[in-house]
Amino acid sequence: MDTMNSPMNTTEPAAASASGCESPIETDVQKQLRLFVTVLTVRLLHKCNTVQSRTKEQWAAHTKTLVSQTMEGLTVTGNFSADGKDIKKVCKAVQKDLQKRYGSKGLLQTVILQENAAVDADIAQCLQTHTRAFIAEQGKKRSWSWKDVCVYTLGVVVFRCIIN
Repeated sequence: MDTMNSPMNTTEPAAASASGCESPIETDVQKQLRLFVTVLTVRLLHKCNTVQSRTKEQWAAHTKTLVSQTMEGLTVTGNFSADGKDIKKVCKAVQKDLQKRYGSKGLLQTVILQENAAVDADIAQCLQTHTRAFIAEQGKKRSWSWKDVCVYTLGVVVFRCIIN
């Protein structure tokens, strides 16, 4: 088997095919951040009951748009790791904030399903705000544990499997 041409040995950035808008080279921390934002966005759309109302293609395209907009301007200095509890916590805060802005869960669902550029920009801004707050909070109180290393490694492996 030719291992030099396997997907794991490519010099092309792993996340480049995820949205097509990334910089030429993403570091592992940037990839981990993109994975966090992607899972956070998918969870938000699911919690707002917008996934069931669309085709797979519509849902994937909308997710890609929101992730790309959210990633613009997001940076991490130092280490970054998140687990399922972190994503759940941040998602809950984002959902609560958006429900407050739009009035209710039902109205939020309606505006998300419209895929309006202004609404998408507002959602991306809200995702950015809460992601930045999580990054700042994490930088103050977390260091890498063996569990973090294992979760990070698993996340990278799963992410690479999904995009390849």
